[in-house]
Amino acid sequence: MNCEHEFPITRWSVVLQAQGSDSDLRDRALEVICQTYWLPVYAFARTQGLAPADAEDLTQGVLSYLLDKRAFENVTAEKGRLRSFLRVATKHYLCNSWNKANAKKRGGGAKILSLDCEDAERLCLLELADGESPDRIFDRHWGINLLNRATLRLESLYEGEGKGETFDALRGLIASRDGGLTYKELAGQLGMTEGAVKMAVHRLRKRYRRLLKEEIALTIADESEAAVDEEIHYLFGVFAS
Repeated sequence: MNCEHEFPITRWSVVLQAQGSDSDLRDRALEVICQTYWLPVYAFARTQGLAPADAEDLTQGVLSYLLDKRAFENVTAEKGRLRSFLRVATKHYLCNSWNKANAKKRGGGAKILSLDCEDAERLCLLELADGESPDRIFDRHWGINLLNRATLRLESLYEGEGKGETFDALRGLIASRDGGLTYKELAGQLGMTEGAVKMAVHRLRKRYRRLLKEEIALTIADESEAAVDEEIHYLFGVFAS
């Protein structure tokens, strides 16, 4: 999938603009949003005491709810952040729709997406044991998802340039100074000088920051640099807590 081509239809601002006019654009954007951002919904469901299978069912229910334009009736109250809107929509669905939907035979509803809930469950277990607030767990998974998407896009760029081996060797240094090997060791592995490795790491991090900012810009109505930086600051604060 070419992420670059997704940008025009997944931007949160475009979804907002399409509320009452371009239903096809809105529906396409919502489908991509559901495919991309379901994990925080699942994590939130688990904080509510739901078993993994029930959390998956609730996640599917929230996705169905989001694909209905009525979910956007009060979207302007969420300050232009897809993160905030999706969290509130999940709470709304849990309070108003889950009990009714769960009264049906479980598993009888149509699945909107194929979800890898086994991996999601492994991510959630430690947080559940720590007793963190549901909102904080939701936002942390939101941030993790954005970081992972930026990493996948970066990997795709390097592979497209025929530098997949370089990316694999340096990926541990994207956000850390300790990638497991010294610059000297990496230079020997890649057949580069130590100085060239340092420049490659600098370029890697610069490209990653750009991609992360682009991913965040997709999720907020105000795509200005200040708004993106504010969202980055908030999400890294969630990681640090």
